[in-house]
Amino acid sequence: MSEFFVDIHCHPSMRAFHTTPNGVQKNIWDSTKNDVVDTVVGRWAWNQSKEVSKFSQANFYNCINGKTRVVFDSLYPIERGFINARKLPELIVGKKTIETLTVTASGVSVEQFRNYKKSYDYFRELNEQYNFLVNNLGASPCGKYDCKIVTNYKELETSLASSDTTVNIIVTIEGAHVFGCGTKVSEKIPIAELKQTLKKNIDAIKQWKYPPFFVTFAHHFWNQLCGHATTLPVPTNIACSQKQGLDDSFTELGKFVLDELLSTKNGKRILIDTRHMSVESRKHYINYVVKHNQLHPNDRIPLISSHSAVNGFEKMELSNKIKDSKSKKKSTPFCAWSLNISAEEAIAIHESGGVAGIILDKGRHSGINLLKSIDKLENKDEKKTAFLKLICDNIFFYVGGINQKSGWDILTIGSDFDGVITHFDYYDDMSKLPELKKDMINFLTKNKYKSELWFGYSPEELMHKLFTQNAIDFLKRNFV
Repeated sequence: MSEFFVDIHCHPSMRAFHTTPNGVQKNIWDSTKNDVVDTVVGRWAWNQSKEVSKFSQANFYNCINGKTRVVFDSLYPIERGFINARKLPELIVGKKTIETLTVTASGVSVEQFRNYKKSYDYFRELNEQYNFLVNNLGASPCGKYDCKIVTNYKELETSLASSDTTVNIIVTIEGAHVFGCGTKVSEKIPIAELKQTLKKNIDAIKQWKYPPFFVTFAHHFWNQLCGHATTLPVPTNIACSQKQGLDDSFTELGKFVLDELLSTKNGKRILIDTRHMSVESRKHYINYVVKHNQLHPNDRIPLISSHSAVNGFEKMELSNKIKDSKSKKKSTPFCAWSLNISAEEAIAIHESGGVAGIILDKGRHSGINLLKSIDKLENKDEKKTAFLKLICDNIFFYVGGINQKSGWDILTIGSDFDGVITHFDYYDDMSKLPELKKDMINFLTKNKYKSELWFGYSPEELMHKLFTQNAIDFLKRNFV
């Protein structure tokens, strides 16, 4: 079997579904590009978001070119917090400007943006995106490659052994709002009635031909289920408010949905991804998992943080002691927001047999001043080395916190490509994963960087675990 890579969190079909204008043949293989709004505001927005890719990063030709043969495709109906801006900013700059800013930066087509302004039906949109993916399975436009969805490890193992030209897709979902909550409409529905709607929708996706492996429970905005962490920087947070539910814990409705997803009585268990949960929500869920695993040692639930970085704190509680803001991460070596993972949480993931995906978003890895200093470097080799060190520092924080050889077992790649990220320079799409792996091996080898935390592995062995083996081992244990 030839070398291949695994990415446990990216958005190839979401990008194609949202970006391609109505009336145009949508395609998950070819590159898509953002709509160009040729106005003063449009050009300004394009320049202001220049570090966010305006072309698809995880289309399946990029996956083929990057040897990424296992792709966790995260379905995501866009939250209306991005579409329906705060009233005051909208009044000041106008609805057309808000539309231009969103379309230019996010990649949502003008047609899709206007459709979403009229609707709050997340569950219908989830099904539309799922059906779009299913209907695009099969051969590539050139006929040399193909893509398929696998529903368990045995299917994946067979496919990997039989073909080097197939992209194997595992379906996941980002945001439990998809089940029909977190909207102005759902907040008016009595809880007992809403529970029945959510249960019906969860039961329905468990009956899909290709049910999701896991759900990222929270996302950027209030979903009536649990608190979320701060994610939006200035100026996005001026137009889009995250205030409702920010840093809260689980609601009773959220606990109900959690039980329904994890239950095996209503179909296949759907695991939970903790990324984007608030600290209080993550603490609640970690305790939930610890208790479950103690009571059911033969039916363990792993903790998953699919596209993460670290915040430099030893304890989860300390990461949330100071409110997340621009100043909080200004002079820190890591992005110090509570969204990111502390040593305590890394240990919990490790003890559960879980997994943490390393996000390829430089803004989530670094403090502001450090990132500015790297971005100012004019020498390509110096700049690339600085970024490699930044990624390695994040990785070694996990391993140092766990402080044993098996700490290396939890780490994999969760790029978040096509998730509107500030990608690392030189590693801006899925086709660059082989180059990133090679450069990381060379960086470690040349500098013997933090070799005391290699725990006897060679750089080649460490990077094989990170880019491939750990994810495959995790799937072997849990993708049943």
